[in-house]
Order: sequence, then C-alpha cells, then structure tokens
Amino acid sequence: MKKQDQVQMRKQNKYIVLDAIRQMAPISRIQLSKYTKMSPTTITRIVQELEAEGFVLEGIAEETAIGRRPTLIHMRDDALYTIGIELDCFAIRIGILDFLGKLIAFQEVKCSIRHRYDEALHLLKQSIDNMMTEYHIAQEKLLGIGIGIPGVINNEEGIIVSSEQLKWENCHIRGDLNGVFGCEVIVDNELKMQIYAEIGDIYTPQYSNCILVGIGTGIGASILLNGEVYRGIENKAGEISHITINPFGAMCHCGKRGCLSMYVSEVSLLKRTPENLNIQSIEELLHCVNQGEQWAIDIQQDVATFLAIAINNLVCLYEPEAVIVSGEMIEHNSTFQQLLREKCKQYIWKELQPFDLQFSNQLKEGVVKGAALQAQKQLLSV
Repeated sequence: MKKQDQVQMRKQNKYIVLDAIRQMAPISRIQLSKYTKMSPTTITRIVQELEAEGFVLEGIAEETAIGRRPTLIHMRDDALYTIGIELDCFAIRIGILDFLGKLIAFQEVKCSIRHRYDEALHLLKQSIDNMMTEYHIAQEKLLGIGIGIPGVINNEEGIIVSSEQLKWENCHIRGDLNGVFGCEVIVDNELKMQIYAEIGDIYTPQYSNCILVGIGTGIGASILLNGEVYRGIENKAGEISHITINPFGAMCHCGKRGCLSMYVSEVSLLKRTPENLNIQSIEELLHCVNQGEQWAIDIQQDVATFLAIAINNLVCLYEPEAVIVSGEMIEHNSTFQQLLREKCKQYIWKELQPFDLQFSNQLKEGVVKGAALQAQKQLLSV
C-alpha cells in the first residue's frame, strides 16, 4: 500500500472512531473495537491521539457487576465551536454551537439590511466579536462560520448570486469574511442550512429523505435525498416560490401570473389585510384570526389550501419520508396545523397517504443551528 493511501486510511479510521464516540459516548475502548471492527491496538492509538488533540476525555469508570471496570470515553463539548448566522431582512441572528451540537448562545440583532450589504457586513463582524468575547471563545477554538441567506447562493464559491428579499446581487460574502476570524466561512441558502437542524443529529439523522418547506418573507424548500441536500445544477433546487399555483392569478414581480409566493409569503399576506387596521406583522394577523375576524380566517384558509397543493406537488415528485413545515404563521399554531393536515388529506394523492407531516419547533434558531451544524460537519478534520 502506498504511503499516501496509508495516511488517508488512518485519517478515515480516526474520523470513524470520533463519529462512533459522538454517537455512543460514554463508551469503552472494547465497545469501540467491536462497533468499528478495528483492533484494540488501533482503537487505543486513535483514542490517545483524539485525547491529545482535545476532542475526547477518558477516565470516568463504568459500574459493572464483576471484574475490572472499563474506562469510558466522553466527548469534550469545548473541543471546538462553530458559529451559525441567519441574515434576514429585518434581523441578523447569531448562535454559537459547541462540539456536541448544543446551541450555547443565541442573539437576534434587529436591523434593516435590505439594500445594505456593507452595513450588514460591518454589523455582522461586530456582533461576532462581541459574542465571542462574551462567551470567552478563543479564536483558535473557532472551527468555522456557517451563514444562511435567503436567495440563490453559489455555495461552492460563497457568493450571493441574488436575494429577492435582501435586494443583494453578486456579493462575495465568503471572500469578504474569510481571514477576519481566522477560520473558514461557508455560505448557503437558509433553508438548505435549516434542514440540518430539523432532522436531528446530523451524524444520526431522523430522516434521510425529507423536504423542508419554509414560509417567511418568501417561500422556499430544501430537499434531502439519501442524506444529502439536493441542489440541482446551480444550487437553485427548492426555489418553489415561483411554481405556478393559479395560472389566472395575480401578477408576480417575476413577470408571471399565479406564483406560489403571491398566495403564501408573509409579505403577500400582509398586503391582503384591511388598510384601516394597519396590520404590520404576522403576529398581528394571527391575533385577528384568534379574535374570529372573518377576513383573517379567510386568509389562513387560503394559505392552507395553496400550501397543501404545493406540498402535494413535492410529495408526488420525491415521495419523502416526511415533509417539515416552518414559519411564524405555522409554528406553535395548532389551529393552522390542523387545518393544513385536513387540506393535505384533501389534495395529496391517496397512494402517498398517510405521510408524515411535521411542523418545525426551531422557532428563530433553525437556520442558525443548521448553519453551525453544517459548518462543523463540512470543516471538521481530524
């Protein structure tokens, strides 16, 4: 075997062992040997290397009925950290993820960054600096930064090709941030980041084939196929805001009629509210629904109908294990959730029913946590 191949195999074995410890800790060396099918000698060498590098901690004994108590191996939550970021029209959300995948800090900075890329960049740098200082995160412990952004993203180059919501085009955000914090920066569409937070642990996910549908200032989807995000040719897969729902419907800014976003995006819904009430947020709209205002109930009915039709299209195309729906209008809104379930029964092809319809519980942390998880998975090298 060539020396290069040996180095690669040792590196791969090391990652397999670290992954096994992450999934099953606390775990003994004997258990690791059985699970990975590596020799006890190899396991001992790898565990010693991981401990020297600060990834694992060894030495807590396991109680057994007889014989010598094996030493258990634990993951260190402070081994490395990643930062997740969501850039939204009216807020920047930032969080710090520890090595065990726990979000240990979260902050939302209210601001208006539409048309204001340079201002957003300055505010982002300042907010990251402040958070790292507040939580005592040393720069050498920062593995990487993941950023989720609405719009079409060149994830390989870290470029915002276009963002309808933010009104940004051709922004080289990774290049503008690389080197500032001494770590790598990865950039992707926000829903392609969030789906990693929705499926549970990225190393032991609950689903391998699922679809996340997100409603916010726009609407989009993220499609997970065989454990990997499906991107299409240029990372535009999942841009469902412009699928045609009503060919005779309202004119969209894209120049076509009846686009999905014209019927379910938060911006479109607020435009349908009575002018004299001056409704400024989805929260206010939901309050009117709860108060029994018929116009508000009609809006909610329409959203459920058009969303169910869109979900049917996605389910027929991909036959996923589950569809997860997120958005302020949906999360923790049991009335709407039940309404959407009923509409899905009405519109989804019977051969695909019953299917697993889930609702996100991530609230404002979903994109942030998903971006930090993806940064950890993509950038970790042992």
